[in-house]
Amino acid sequence: MAQLSSSIVQTLEKEIMAGNLTPGERLPSEEKLCIRFEASRTVIREAIQQLRGRGLLRTLKGSGSYIADPSLEALAGAVETYSVLTGEEPFLELMDFRIILETECARLAAIHSGVKIIETMQKAIDEMEISRGDRQRFCEADIAFHLAIAEGSKHNLFATVLSALEKRSIEYANANRGDSEWYQSVITTHHKIFEAISDGQSDEAALAMKRHLILSRRHYVDLE
Repeated sequence: MAQLSSSIVQTLEKEIMAGNLTPGERLPSEEKLCIRFEASRTVIREAIQQLRGRGLLRTLKGSGSYIADPSLEALAGAVETYSVLTGEEPFLELMDFRIILETECARLAAIHSGVKIIETMQKAIDEMEISRGDRQRFCEADIAFHLAIAEGSKHNLFATVLSALEKRSIEYANANRGDSEWYQSVITTHHKIFEAISDGQSDEAALAMKRHLILSRRHYVDLE
């Protein structure tokens, strides 16, 4: 049964990706799918559940299943799942990805951030200052700082993907040594990023962010 439902999933997924089934279009009824694939309702329902789990279908009670509209939430869910389940070596690739993503976020934030974003960043740094030694609280403030920058970039896709990495990023930060030197180093690099963005210096903001994340990556490798 598992093999058959997997085959059905692959077939329908290809049709959706090819545009043969378009967003908002109703999926054929279970009865028609049973006939087409020569499968039981149980197998068809399993396939539909898998497609729904992948964010390709949405089901309306009493109406049926429909091809899902493009959704940043679905993308975020997929990225978060991958980041949480991935092992140590792929996590280094995620860190490399963050370096590229957040460097550009910082550059754009220096151009587009308004007073609200600047205030949010300042609040996060203040929270980091007073939470030295409390690793969980410190890390949450750290992530809040980065998410504010992503929001300030005014690029919805960047902000969505970065927010999806939040949980794993906090887990990573909590795995650090967390001695007094580490806390000060993190705060210092965040101040440099903040100053560049506040002053509207896009290139300097991107460079400060890149340096900060490269140091973070090196620290992770040293811990390993």
